[in-house]
Amino acid sequence: MREFFYSGKFKVLVCIFALLFGFMIYAAVSGGAASIPEAILTTITQPFATAATAVSDWVQGTIDKFVNADKYRQENEILRQQLSEMYQQIMDKEKTDEENEELRKILGIAEEHSDFRWSAPCSIIARNSSDIFGGFTINRGSNDGLELYDPVFTAVGLVGRISEIAPSYAKVTTILSTDIEIGAITASDHVVGVIENDIKYSADGKCLMSYISKESNIKEGDVVVTSGSVVFPESLIIGTVTEVYDDENGLSVHAVIEPAEDVFKITSVFVITDFEGQGVETE
Repeated sequence: MREFFYSGKFKVLVCIFALLFGFMIYAAVSGGAASIPEAILTTITQPFATAATAVSDWVQGTIDKFVNADKYRQENEILRQQLSEMYQQIMDKEKTDEENEELRKILGIAEEHSDFRWSAPCSIIARNSSDIFGGFTINRGSNDGLELYDPVFTAVGLVGRISEIAPSYAKVTTILSTDIEIGAITASDHVVGVIENDIKYSADGKCLMSYISKESNIKEGDVVVTSGSVVFPESLIIGTVTEVYDDENGLSVHAVIEPAEDVFKITSVFVITDFEGQGVETE
């Protein structure tokens, strides 16, 4: 019997009873809280439960993508369309604001020139890349009341004239072109001359005013406007004198003019369809 108490079996039984006794005491003290075995089991199985949940969520998400792919595609298409419409509305509003601002400026011209009749705003839809003078095409033509040689301008100043007409569009030759001639006069001292461009200056974005009297007092800073003809009405701003030099014959002078409007940067214009003294035909 004494040997049993010193045996390994007895020691194992003592450990088991001690463990059970400890469980009983813990259960009595915890008053219904999770038991130690339960806590141990939960701790051991927690990583597996987390992994199982992640796998389950991934499988469910993957199946959902396959099952509802068409639905999500349609929803994305609707969202893209709504976003596109929103951007278009913003762009239209900005364009409308710009046109309204331009029209407000044009009203000032209308007060000074009650005989003017002009088109609705014309958008520039194409530019001739081979034209060093900045020629362009607008989105209105004969169907809109435009005619060949009608002057083209903005609220800032003269831009050019129509050189080719079609029912739904028109091509514009700018004031930089060597094919254009414009009667000109300074706004202050009324020095007269003719815009007869030289490619040397046109290529640099400037006009050339010639046939100016040697005795005139034209000078840098003078504002030059149209003097009036059967093609161009009077008092449209052309630009500002930046340089004056003598002609080779010594009898006249030339004036280099910086145009009031940059024909390479504008995006919309107006066309004068009628004014007092406008000719029906011209060379």
